[in-house]
Amino acid sequence: MKRRNLNAIYKSPLPVEVVALPPLVPHNPLSVANYVYQLVVVPFFLGFKSPRRQHFTAHLELYEDTVSSYVSSIAVDSYEDMQGLWKAGFFGKGTQSRSEPTWEMRTAKRLQEASGEMEGVAPEEVTARRRAARKIFKNARALAEHGIVANPTEMEKADIKEAPRKQSLLRPEDAQLKDSQGNVRQQEKLQLTFQEAFFLAYALDVIDIYDGRTGDLVPVQCLLGLLMPDWRPDNSFIINYVVYHHYRSNGWCIRSGVKFGVDYLLYRRGPPFSHAEFGVIVIPLYSDESKNQVMCKDWSWSSGVNRVVGGVKKVLLLCYVEVPDCIDKWHSVEELLKMYKVREVVLRRWIPSRNRD
Repeated sequence: MKRRNLNAIYKSPLPVEVVALPPLVPHNPLSVANYVYQLVVVPFFLGFKSPRRQHFTAHLELYEDTVSSYVSSIAVDSYEDMQGLWKAGFFGKGTQSRSEPTWEMRTAKRLQEASGEMEGVAPEEVTARRRAARKIFKNARALAEHGIVANPTEMEKADIKEAPRKQSLLRPEDAQLKDSQGNVRQQEKLQLTFQEAFFLAYALDVIDIYDGRTGDLVPVQCLLGLLMPDWRPDNSFIINYVVYHHYRSNGWCIRSGVKFGVDYLLYRRGPPFSHAEFGVIVIPLYSDESKNQVMCKDWSWSSGVNRVVGGVKKVLLLCYVEVPDCIDKWHSVEELLKMYKVREVVLRRWIPSRNRD
């Protein structure tokens, strides 16, 4: 099986094209001239003054009842936009996939396999084959330990593609998955978290979010009002967005960490390249100590979370967000974010067998 070139597929950390300037050496006139030329002349010559940005479209769905209304989901429908957001920053999650939106690829692969035509391999299939090959080797090793098999080391050399595949047959409903041209109908959406959607709309200005009912464009200020309608300083959205914006601005790829009992996971580049290095727990920090006493956790809780995070070879990071007493006076989102401050504490388990030095 041919290995994918991850550096070529995920070459951009954000959906914004950033042009690096040449090094500036003050005592070298040629360096200064080249720097000024690249900074001033080249943008005008190429016809752009700001970084080139990709642009995407999402739809916002509201849930309304007799008491209140709130945003239920923000999703991207276009397949091109889904791929663009995932490949340039790993934003969102496919509604019918583990993370990367691969439902269309997997469905087309299954239909081609049933008809005798096979093209491409989805990441989920690679994982399944790798697990199947690992299971085969473990079974052979267990037989060798009991003297049933003489030489199980050959199983280590087995290629992933040699692992048994799950036979897929055509289903009665598969006829509805293709259009008149024989292409697979797109039935998957890329669901964005509220923090991801607001970061793309406010910080990067690369996405237009439309109201799913009226079809009207939702401005950034209105979007903020929909995501935190009560305007409390400790609203969960603004607290988590401050942390999300902080780490994205510092070059980290940040994803949800709910499966490990934390708020966020931090990747150096992204899920396809390596596992997450840190698990982040967001903790609001008030000026009123009585509120901090209510929010504080006991040692049994922190020890349990740290054991889970440490068991998957990650470091637990406690991210304290200083909550202002009032957020009534602000004229822009930037002024609102400046009212919050972030402090970080790394919490590690001390293991006698590992930490002797």
